[in-house]
Order: sequence, then structure tokens, then C-alpha cells
Amino acid sequence: MKQTGKMMVALGIVACGLVAGSFLFGGPRSAVAWRSVRAIAIESDDWGLAGFVPRGDSWRDLDRRALDPGNFPEVYWLSTLEDSSMVGRLNRVLASHTGRDGHPAVLQPNYVMSSLSHEGDRWVRHDLPDLPPGYHRPGLWKVVAEGIEGGTWSPEFHATWHYDPDRRKEGALDGELALTVTGRNIMLFPGSERARELGDWRNLGVLQNELDSSLAGFEALFGRKVQSVIAPDYHWNARIEKLWSSRNLRVIQAKREQINTDWGSGKSGRLRKFIGRHWDRWRHPERTYLERNCRLEPAQAPDPGAVVLRCAAETRRAWASGQPAIVESHRINFAHTEASVVETGLASLDGYLDLVAGDRADSPVFLTDHEIAQLYLSGTSWRVKGGLVIVRNATHSTRILAIPTVALVRAAAARGDEHTSRQPVLVSLPAGTNLDLIP
Repeated sequence: MKQTGKMMVALGIVACGLVAGSFLFGGPRSAVAWRSVRAIAIESDDWGLAGFVPRGDSWRDLDRRALDPGNFPEVYWLSTLEDSSMVGRLNRVLASHTGRDGHPAVLQPNYVMSSLSHEGDRWVRHDLPDLPPGYHRPGLWKVVAEGIEGGTWSPEFHATWHYDPDRRKEGALDGELALTVTGRNIMLFPGSERARELGDWRNLGVLQNELDSSLAGFEALFGRKVQSVIAPDYHWNARIEKLWSSRNLRVIQAKREQINTDWGSGKSGRLRKFIGRHWDRWRHPERTYLERNCRLEPAQAPDPGAVVLRCAAETRRAWASGQPAIVESHRINFAHTEASVVETGLASLDGYLDLVAGDRADSPVFLTDHEIAQLYLSGTSWRVKGGLVIVRNATHSTRILAIPTVALVRAAAARGDEHTSRQPVLVSLPAGTNLDLIP
């Protein structure tokens, strides 16, 4: 007991030192005074995930609890891959709400890029846009492309599988019930909740190869590189962040939610987590950690209306404390085999956006993680929307922004033009500028 007490005291001293250091030496300070920006980013996990079930009747005549996949909220048992109708309706809700800069609300769907299916006597890998049997979604990618073009859909990266593929292969054929479930293209298998994709037991070389494959697939599907990342199930450790950074993935979502088995549990684990989070911010100023501070999860709540009101209040508190509002709203709210869940999710998002609208001069601006990270570091940002490049200066002084060639090429391609120069375009932006450029 004495040894434990000494360790807790030592950890407490380290924690106080880190907090003091973060104030004195930065970790890092934002280039923007966020209180007046009134920014909102909406992050949404699990898009592209071929699961949990392909259809609403997938569990018929089965004792799903006996499968023993782990603990999931009830609504997830009938979660499904999105279809063109669901994405189209969500895009229309977002497009009906514009910020004070005239641009619509934008959702950041974080994508799972690959899936496994057991076909005949072998396992088959499917990489987006390819999908496993039972998950065919006609017209899906056309609607996704329309959302990207219109500025309401801004994909980012979530996972390769969202589970350890080796553990799935081991468990999904283990017993009659598992065989039946797998044969029906249900994603769950015995122990699936504990089969973390980024578990510390997985080989780093394998994880590197999976990440590289996913990043290449993402760029081929969506026409640009990944700019932000969120770990599946919030489980990751220092070696994963090092891997992400080596691939230039330095905008990391939900650091406060991180679950790292290296930290342990109990009071000492919570203290280690606190220290680890502050240490990472201080030690890695090149990384931008974006914290979710508003929860819009009506599908998991008995009173969706209360969820909407609470999220709007959390948004205002974030602004009042000088932070962008970063909203968490999982795919489950908008893609489901039960129509009532989808209706509730869309109505809740619509209601939330109504509540935070304000007067024109006082309304929010809707940003992506990539924009927020740029503003944190330099006070300026760019984002491609169709044939435009949206540029911003959220500081109180004139700034020079270099629009990279890749942005110019993408915008020109969307207009049907050809961009030939290899040089970035330099733009002088007065304080508080929001401009739409056709470079």
C-alpha cells in the first residue's frame, strides 16, 4: 500500500508539471481565437462498414445472444451498411442548413475500407467500393460523389476492417451457430467485441501493410489523400500514433476518448491517461488532437429530443470556452434496417442544426477536421468544394496562404478544366476573410 501511495504521489507531481508546462511552453497554442469563429465540425464513424447485418431479417430463428460476440447497445444488432437513399436524405438535410459564409453543413464520414466474407470454402477480401454478398447498394457511390461535390460530404479514414481479421477467421466458423451467422453475411462472431483491429497483439508490419493499402484505396475512391484519422473503438497506443505520423496522418480525432491498455486501469490508469494525453500534446506539436465535445447520438437514447437540446448546449459551451464545437454522431443514427431509427436520426440532426443557427451574423461556420487543424496551426485554411477552393483567414491580421497544387488540380478537374502549373498559388487574405476562389 505504501508503494502504491508513493507511485500515485509521483504520478500526481508529473501530472501537475505537465499541466504547468502546457501553459508555459505550449502544447501548442492555437493561432486562432475560436470564441468568435463559432465553428462546428461533425464527425461520424463507421461508414462503409459492411455490418452488422445486411437485412432486417438476418437474425430470424437465431439466438443472437448465444453467439457471444460481446456487449453492444441494443440498436446496433440491426445496424447495416448505408444505401443511396440514406446518404441522399442526409445530404439534403445538411444542404438545407448554411453557415454565415454561405456554405452548407458538412458531415465528415469516417470510413472503414475493407471487409471479409466467407464464400464457398474460402475467405474473400472486399475493398471499397467493392462490397461483400448481401451488401450490394445500387447507386451508393454516385450519391456519395454528389455529396462531395456539393460540400456536404467530406470523407476521412476510420479503419481497414474494424476488427482483427485473423480473429474473425478463427471465430466465425467455430460452431454451428457461428457458421450459420457467417453464412448469412452477419459481421459479428464469437468474441468480436474484443477483437480490436489495433490490438497490441497484432504484428506492426501487418498493420503497416493494411494501413498503406487502405490509404491507397481511400485516395482512389475519393480522389484525395486522407487528412484525419480516428481509431476503431477508440483503442490505440503510442506505436499506432507513430505509424500514423509516418504516413503523414497527424490530425487525430477523440484523443480524450483514447483507450490504451498500456495505461492500466483504476485510479492510477486514469492518472496515467491524463498524463499521457498532456505529454503527447507537449511532445508532438506537429500532431493536432481534436476533441469531441458534443454528442449527438439519438439512436442510443430513450429521449432523442433531450439529446438534441444537450448537444446544442454543449456546442454553445464549446464556443464560450474558446473551442470549436466538434460533434460526434455515429452512422447508426442515419443508417439502419429499421426506418424509425433513420427518421429519428435525420430529424435530430435537422433539429440540432436549427438550434445552433442563430441570426445570420451570429450563425456558425461548418468546417472539416482538415480546416480546423490548419487554422489551429497557421490561422489560415483551404478546402476544395467542387470547382472552388474555399480559403479562410480566422486571425486578426493579414496572412499569406499558399494554396497547394493538389488543391488547384482537384478544383480544376471538378470544373472540367486542366491545371498545368506545378507551383502553389499565393493569396493575401485580410483578417477575417472567407473567400471562394476559382483559381
